[in-house]
This record gives sequence, C-alpha cells and structure tokens, in this order.
Amino acid sequence: MKAVACSPRVCADGFEATCPVNEAEAEEGAALIAHRVGEQRVVLADPSEEPDDILRANRSREKTFVFDMVFDHRATQEEVCVSTTKSLIGGVISGYNATIFAYGPTGAGKTYTMLGTDCEPGIYIRTLGDLFKVLEAATEEMDYTVSMSYLEIYKEVIRDLLNPSLGFLDVREDPRGSIHILGITEVSTTNAQEITQLLMKGNQQRAQEPTAANKMSSRSHAVLQVTVTQKSRRQAIGEAVRIGKLFMVDLAASERAAQTQNQDKRMKEGAHINRSLLALGNCINALSEKGGSRAQFVNFQDSKLTRLLKVLYAADSLGGNSRTVMIAHISPASTSFEESRMTLIYACRAKNIKTQVKCNLQNASYHIDQYTSIITDLCREIECLKARVKKKKEKSAVSSDLRDLQAERHQGSEAHSGQVMNTLRAQLMGAFREQMEMRHSPMEPKNTNIELHIDTCRHLLTITDCE
Repeated sequence: MKAVACSPRVCADGFEATCPVNEAEAEEGAALIAHRVGEQRVVLADPSEEPDDILRANRSREKTFVFDMVFDHRATQEEVCVSTTKSLIGGVISGYNATIFAYGPTGAGKTYTMLGTDCEPGIYIRTLGDLFKVLEAATEEMDYTVSMSYLEIYKEVIRDLLNPSLGFLDVREDPRGSIHILGITEVSTTNAQEITQLLMKGNQQRAQEPTAANKMSSRSHAVLQVTVTQKSRRQAIGEAVRIGKLFMVDLAASERAAQTQNQDKRMKEGAHINRSLLALGNCINALSEKGGSRAQFVNFQDSKLTRLLKVLYAADSLGGNSRTVMIAHISPASTSFEESRMTLIYACRAKNIKTQVKCNLQNASYHIDQYTSIITDLCREIECLKARVKKKKEKSAVSSDLRDLQAERHQGSEAHSGQVMNTLRAQLMGAFREQMEMRHSPMEPKNTNIELHIDTCRHLLTITDCE
C-alpha cells in the first residue's frame, strides 16, 4: 500500500490558505511542529520540548516519518493528484482495482483534497477527468462502459447518496462470501461532466454538521465506486473483457470530544465515527503484521466500513486485489500534536500492508463456449418439443378421423333408422287399412239388403199412389 502525508489547509472562503495555521490555532498561540524534509520525509517536533529543561533532555517525542510522498500547505491540488492517483488510471483501464483513502483528524482538509472547490477541483474531479480522456482516446479500438455508485456510512447505517429516498440499505453476503448492498443505485455515464454532476449532487446529501473544530465537519464515510468495463471492437473468439474498479473513500474525521465540544447527537455521531475508524485501524494493524512471526487474525466484521472495504464488489480494498493509496492529512499546529502523531503512525502501518493485485479478465471464449452449449441444449429441447407437438398433432388427426367415422356412422345409422321407421310406418298403415277393410267387408251385404228393401218399399208406395 502506498502512503502519502499531506497537510492542505482551507480558509473559510474555500481557497487554499497560504498560512499553515488557521485562525483558531493562531488565537491559541499554536506553533509549527510539522516540517517537510525532502520529498518523502516529515519531522514532527515535540511542542513541549524546552532546550533548558535538563530533566526532559532524553525524553523528546520528536518523530521522523518516511512516506512515498510528503506535501506541505504550499502543494497544489494538481501536484497531489499527479503524485497519488494519476498512476492508477492506466491500471484501472487495464482491469486492475484501485482504492484511495483520505484519512486524518477533523479540519485537516480531507474533503478539500478529495472534492476541492470550483476553482481548485480535487482528486475526485481530476481523476475522473483523466480517466475519460484516456478512454476517449482509445474509442476507435475499444468499447467501454463506465458506471458509478456513491454511498455513505452514517452511524453504522448505509445510505445511497444518489437516491437518498431509498432510506437505509441492507448489507447481504452470498454463499461465495461476496458482500452486496441491496438496492444501491448504479448509474452509467458517458462523460466526465455527467459523473461530476452526480458526484456534486450526492455530496450535497452527505451528512455534514459544524463543530467547534470545523465549521463543515463530515459526519460520515463517503465511498465512491467507479467501474470501467472495456473490450475490443474486434470480434475475436479469444478476446477478454477487462473490468477495473476505482474506489475513492473520504473517511470521516477522527476527533476528540474535548476538542470538538460535541454534545448529545454530535457526541453519538463522534462515537460511531471513532468506532469504525478503530475497527479500520485494527484491520490495518493486523494486515501490516501479517506474514510475520505470529499469525494475525484480521477482523473485518467489527464495522460496516471494514466489511465493505474488504469485499466490496469483490475488490478487496484492504490487503487484497487492489492498488491502494492512503493520503494522511495532518495539522502542522502544535495544538494538534497528538492527532497528527497518531495519524502519521496510522499511515506508516498502512504503508507496510502488502497487496497482491491481478487483472480482472473475463475470457470471451469461455462465454462463447458456454453460450454454444446453452444453444445446443436449447436446440435439443426445441426438437423434443417439436416431436411432442407432432405426436399431439398426429393423435389429434387420428382422433378427428375417428370422430368423423363415428359421425358418419351416426349419420348412416340415423338415415337407416329413418328408412326402417318409414317402412314400419308404411307396413303399419297397410295393416291398419287391411284391418279396416276386413271390418267393413261383413257389413256391406247387410247394407245392400237394406237398400234393396228400402227401394222395394218406395216402389210399392209409388204403385199404391198410382192406383
């Protein structure tokens, strides 16, 4: 891990101060105790040391710390960005993970270094601008997509700064050990202006409150994640997809209640901040001693901050697959001696952490083979389904033929039964007529006799009348 000591100070109007001591420290009569010696060395003098005090002649607390780079209050934002993050951009585009930490006591200038101002943009803006410049220069040969998410850890709960209406988000761990934040907003961007606007919008939602030590103290840890996915425009079977992730973490300020004069809600916030920073410090101590004479257990479960930094989207920001830079911010004033000393010790331990980075590649040939097998299985399934449909059609055709035959038989039976009924009806009618005729035949002679008798009587009457 790369460690950088930095002491940027910001005036109330937002511009970098030319004096390393602010107004509050000057009123307390603070003296300069932090001095830059060369480009990699910082000397922290003992503010209580007196040359005439013989009893404390061999008890000086003066310390010398060596880092990869040291900056004083005269350093510009461009110099800090070039020395810390510019070298990480090429690795992110090539598929490597990178993490940038800003750590230090309250009022030391962490947010100023990371976010900056309109006139002097910070690491966030400059790094993303350089990232898109490199990507746009390679658009003829490579296709790329850039996505970002921005969250904060406030009092051990996670909030989405791009969509605060979601409320507090839950952290879940899958069977493979990866940590996932449920419902986190991930936005795809195409240029640096869009991502800058999203970043500014999210930073306005961040928890910030004034304290006695800092008028705009950050009360939460902010984590910006940028994912770059890149692949070649040439359609080759063996082409690989590179996925690089960049994490920029603006940690909340470590603070003492006596210095900030916090009470009630601010006191509880400070307790949560110190708790998560203590968990982070314990992880750094264990990782810095890992591989030594004694085995060290790294407890990442004490805080949500350490859990996210350990396996946030499988990036392993601490002691894993990530190129990591820690920018330690200190105040050169004598009134902040203890805070500056502990911060520098913290950064020295982080510098001893060894990381093993590897390129995140997804082989396209593997995916093609996988898709080929999937397509083959789907084709087989389609053939089976077609055969089943064909069988069903054949069965339906046979059943329809049977139904037609049955219908024909039914119609034929109905016609035959109609003919039989007509025949039977005709036979019945004939039989009925024969019976009626047979009944009428014995009565015909009687009728004839009666008619003859009547005719005889009529003739007799006629003869009588004539006589």
